[in-house]
Amino acid sequence: MTAENQEVTSLVGKIVSGVLLVLLMSLLLFQPFTALAQPDLDKDGIPDAEENELALMYLPSLQFKAGEKFFPVVIDYHVNNSVLKQRFGETVTTVDANPTVSTIAGKDENYFLSNKLGNLTEIAENYEQRKAALGYTVYARVTKEYTSIIVQYWFFYAYNDAPINDHEGDWEMIEIILDSSEKPTSAVYSQHLQGQRASWNDVEKVNSTHPKVYVARGSHANYFRPYQGKLGLESDEVGADGVALSYSYLDMVLLGEMGAGNHPPSQDWLEFGGRWGNWATLADAAVGFAGPYGPGHGDNYDKWHAPVSWSQSVSGVDGNWLNLCWIASNFIVIFIAITVALSLWKVWKIVKLKKKSGLRLPVFLRGKASIGIALGIAGILLTVASMFLPWYTIKANIQTTAISTQGEADLLVVDGQRGVLVNLLVGGRGLSPVFGLQIPFGIVLLVGIALGILDIIGVEKTKSLGNKNLRGGITFLIIFIVLVLFISQWASMIQSLAATFGATLPPEAIKMAQDIAQQPIQGAQTRTISDFGSVNLSWGLGLGAYMLLAAAVLKIATGFILRKTPEPPPPTEEMQTKLPPPPPA
Repeated sequence: MTAENQEVTSLVGKIVSGVLLVLLMSLLLFQPFTALAQPDLDKDGIPDAEENELALMYLPSLQFKAGEKFFPVVIDYHVNNSVLKQRFGETVTTVDANPTVSTIAGKDENYFLSNKLGNLTEIAENYEQRKAALGYTVYARVTKEYTSIIVQYWFFYAYNDAPINDHEGDWEMIEIILDSSEKPTSAVYSQHLQGQRASWNDVEKVNSTHPKVYVARGSHANYFRPYQGKLGLESDEVGADGVALSYSYLDMVLLGEMGAGNHPPSQDWLEFGGRWGNWATLADAAVGFAGPYGPGHGDNYDKWHAPVSWSQSVSGVDGNWLNLCWIASNFIVIFIAITVALSLWKVWKIVKLKKKSGLRLPVFLRGKASIGIALGIAGILLTVASMFLPWYTIKANIQTTAISTQGEADLLVVDGQRGVLVNLLVGGRGLSPVFGLQIPFGIVLLVGIALGILDIIGVEKTKSLGNKNLRGGITFLIIFIVLVLFISQWASMIQSLAATFGATLPPEAIKMAQDIAQQPIQGAQTRTISDFGSVNLSWGLGLGAYMLLAAAVLKIATGFILRKTPEPPPPTEEMQTKLPPPPPA
């Protein structure tokens, strides 16, 4: 080998050695950083391992009400049982008879999944048969907003069977909000399109970190306590007497984020912008009878894309509110207990009076007080009659392309037996209670009547009986005024009610509600709604309300008469009823 070749060989060797040295140094220098780098497949800045850890830490336990037919299920069950359809106005076409999670991705709000199993009964039967094999699935998601970390849990149910509205498919969710140090500060539970927010300290928990969620029967709204659901606009039935799903029984699926490449193909359904249930008519969407939108779409957009901001838009609950909910839930028991106690006390006073000096009612009936007592009895009879007649009604004859009625139909009825009922005119439900409390006003009136009769029997002083009649008459008058005020706020209330069920009222409907609110006593109108048809509307106080008002006037008149009636002389020793002497021994 020549000297020149040796020099080249030596140079090559040095270069190779240098390259190897650089590679070795690179491995030594960058190996620790490579080891620290963790996968973040959804590209949200939170390592997947940390997301999984947080999602498992706060996985909820679900408590259902007895009678619940549907539980959280994997979405594939619904997709595989559905037909994908598209709506153009009133025209509906079938797009895919056998959709998959991939083929529904990218479809917009004009598409919907229609369950081909049939109606509620058939869907419930199929789900019951397959429930054990399907298990219970919850979709977890961990994300950031501002300095907070949010842990969300999304639940899908095959059907929403609520007292007022029902539809195929149902999405509900809860979220736990953590501060920058990953300490939980609050929890938010969805309830239809609204929700409630509570401090983490006010949340019931299992094993310190797993929130307890009480799920309403049929509607699947989420509550913090088993005695909630009575003060909302919808009549939610909540309790701790049904199926209990511990967090350890739930199959958790960790979701990625929306957007291409931010989630595995099995989660392509996140890109579906349509409805997860049938959409039979345009009117269904208007009153909340169409299937719901999924996470991140439609009414669920803010919950996904701005979870902290959404949490601030819902109502907050604390210990005082929860105590009020407990009272509302146990109202009947409390009311009966108070009624029984008052009745026993009044009966005891009557017995005591009879033994002491005899009942004084016959004395009052022979004097000037008899006029007041007669008016009071007439007021009682009017009150009883008012309970069986409507207090307020709103009726409509609707002939439009979206909704039509067979003649005149009741839209709102208020009476003493059933409380407040509304008719959404879709789904064949008819009149349904608005408020979850569902206490017939007649019960309160009947109790008042019974206690009033005991007061008359045990009357000792006309002035005292007069004061009681005055208070009773004023109470009836307040009920009448509250009824009128309730109708005067109807325009704003009906919009809130519609929003709760995902409905958007057309401007014409809002205008009609405003007309009713401005003339709450009585009115009628005929309105043409663009090219859709016409609505004949009538409203006003019913005969029951006027009877209640008359009863209030009579009781107040009774009170004034009795207060001005001179007291009869107290019973003398001769007037007192004496007991016969005991028989000789």
